[in-house]
Amino acid sequence: MKLMIHPDYRITDGISIETSQNLLRQGSVPEGMQIETLRIPGLENDPEIEAYLYLPPGARENLPVIMDVHGGGFSSGDAKMDKNRDIHLAMHVPAIVVAINYRLAPEWRYPAALRDCRAAWEWIYENIARYGGDPKRMGLFGASAGGGLCAALAFYLRDHGGPAIALNALMVPALGIGTTLSKDQMRFGAPVLSDSKGRNIYRTYLGSLNGEYPSYYAVPNAAIDFIGLPPTLIIAGEYDPLREDAMYYARKLREADVPLELYLMPRVGHGFDMVADAPMTKWIWDGMAMSFRREFQILAEDERSECE
Repeated sequence: MKLMIHPDYRITDGISIETSQNLLRQGSVPEGMQIETLRIPGLENDPEIEAYLYLPPGARENLPVIMDVHGGGFSSGDAKMDKNRDIHLAMHVPAIVVAINYRLAPEWRYPAALRDCRAAWEWIYENIARYGGDPKRMGLFGASAGGGLCAALAFYLRDHGGPAIALNALMVPALGIGTTLSKDQMRFGAPVLSDSKGRNIYRTYLGSLNGEYPSYYAVPNAAIDFIGLPPTLIIAGEYDPLREDAMYYARKLREADVPLELYLMPRVGHGFDMVADAPMTKWIWDGMAMSFRREFQILAEDERSECE
């Protein structure tokens, strides 16, 4: 398949995952933004979870809260990769953003990362008020593997109970295993991530399945019942091998009458928003902030008219 990379994102063509992760870590911190390192207790005998709390300038009481889960194929990356995304959300919602680290495969396979997400989500609900946050208005954001973990956490909370998710925002999420059209199309040469590089992501995360079908807490698209999931925002890239997994997840949400917002970003691949200063990146980040404001019920009057 011949790819026609968007002119603003040609820098992504041919770069490695490691280079893209370093690009995501670049960027300045706005004046007045406070960043605090947190140590969150793990579940039962699990280790502590390192996290970063972003508090926007002039923060008031009862700000909504967004928990961010980073990407990296379940086996690499860290919360600092999402700094630019987190700052944008903190400034433009505005909200308190808590970006978490989690245990990585293959040293820590499923369900370690999901347990860390559960522990952080519950801790934020119980403790965020002392930082000025509103535990009744909490949302999730995750990119790539982090998007898969956010989707898995939504299933777990639906089944077992827990703090409600106002909006689950999934950026180029990793949601399924097996062959798809986009994985075949993007076998080689796709920007940032080709299927030839990404096909072992879930094998690393899960280990051997021994012929068994994986839990939908590990692979969200393995689920049968999508009823009762929270409002969801999905952002997919046209040249991302994970595109069709995102589209399948979106279709199942619509069949289950789950409120859904879906964007297919043209001529870009996986992790395209590493190009933080590109107009389309700013457009989708602004749209994501507006979606969080809608679900947090803090839209301005002119934004309400746009959503009606």
